[in-house]
Amino acid sequence: MRKHILIWAVMSLCLLTVLAACAGNTAPSPEPETWLCACGAGSNGKFCPECGEAKPADTGAETDTEAVTSEETEHDTQETETVTESGTEAETEAVTAAPRYDYFSANVKDDVTLDQSLYTGIELRLPAHLQVTQTDILDYIDYLRFQKRTADNGTTEMKDQPMKWGDDAYIYYKGVINGEEFEGGSNWNDANPYTLGLGSGAFIPGFEEGLVGVIPANATKDQPAEVRVTFPEDYGNELSGKEAVFYVAVEYAVQYSLPEYTRDFVENTLLYEGKEEFYASDKAYLKEFEDYVRTYLESQLSQDLEDARINALWDYLTEVAVCRNHPQMELDYYYNAYVSEIEYYYDYYKAYGGASFTEQYPTFDDFAKAYVGVEKDGDWKAHLMTVSHDMVSKDMIGYAIAEMEGMKTVTDEEFKAELKYWMDYYQGYMTEEEIVEQIGENVIRASALGEKIQKWLLEQVTFVFESRAE
Repeated sequence: MRKHILIWAVMSLCLLTVLAACAGNTAPSPEPETWLCACGAGSNGKFCPECGEAKPADTGAETDTEAVTSEETEHDTQETETVTESGTEAETEAVTAAPRYDYFSANVKDDVTLDQSLYTGIELRLPAHLQVTQTDILDYIDYLRFQKRTADNGTTEMKDQPMKWGDDAYIYYKGVINGEEFEGGSNWNDANPYTLGLGSGAFIPGFEEGLVGVIPANATKDQPAEVRVTFPEDYGNELSGKEAVFYVAVEYAVQYSLPEYTRDFVENTLLYEGKEEFYASDKAYLKEFEDYVRTYLESQLSQDLEDARINALWDYLTEVAVCRNHPQMELDYYYNAYVSEIEYYYDYYKAYGGASFTEQYPTFDDFAKAYVGVEKDGDWKAHLMTVSHDMVSKDMIGYAIAEMEGMKTVTDEEFKAELKYWMDYYQGYMTEEEIVEQIGENVIRASALGEKIQKWLLEQVTFVFESRAE
């Protein structure tokens, strides 16, 4: 996804998935598809809250995403869609978008305090898990071995021998943190055990390893095995970084054997084709294969790594910079855009979820609180005001640096290069004239400037990875 510093690309509240909260009550319904607009931020709603572009109507032409609804609409940069519910039919009405503040003509640096030494020659840290280590490579190779395992004795249930790497363990488990069970950490009372392949990587690090050597007959609900783990720092919720004890009862295991990690396995089972015609040793061949695995793993992390670099940069800049006199029209624009996104999702999920949805979210306020991630007694509007304030601060900082560095201009070449990006993106679906008309010349200019400043800022930073506890 294309990132811009002046039109921030990642909206944190859009990362929340309300379908997950509804999963226990309704059958899965299709997710609203993301579409890309002029600024490249991406949106699931009826218009992009970053640049104001309305979601294209479904014209039947082949594009990257399809409109959720097929109502035809006037599509220009002055209009957005508001979806309302009337009975079972969705109605679409055009709403004039709020005006945007003209940063290009303003002296933004007068309202931003940020010394040049604070954004040049600096060092920022990145999450350790985004760096591929030799341990990651070997873990992935172990995963490949697991995929090629063979059964020792069919599906015979084993209870009196220690479990080994590769076996399937049929388990009941319950997790405890500080002496209390935590939500989502137990299947203790289920009718059937969970089938866990030891080496599949299905559970958090340490859990599967903790079952190696356990004899099923000695791990019962009366006397369960204890597996101590620490949730990864990047787990993504309140469990991140916490130590836990899992009590595990093993009903039985089915035994499997893993193939050895050898050149024969890589060459004839994984069918890896070496680059050289001759290798001095099998070790040299396996080293090349491990380099190949490293490249693959790094490619899988490349977008996450780029996002982390950008987020680290802007988290730092918003911390060290002081912004004053935030343009009210921009604060209003972001706030209203976020509210519009929530309204869109509310209508969408309500239409699919029906009574189950309204039972879980009796009012729009209930849904809005869950959507933005505030407590039931929290103030979701105040939360959005804070988010909007942060968004405007990022815009101001970007333009201020552009002014201080004498880069607050977009040349004809830079404009054309940015326009070419969007021409390539739309793959002939829109002409240059249509892109300029519908996206807007100022939005394209802002996009080009944002890309230029962000690229320049990233070049001023040395990024290092946090240490990882192996």
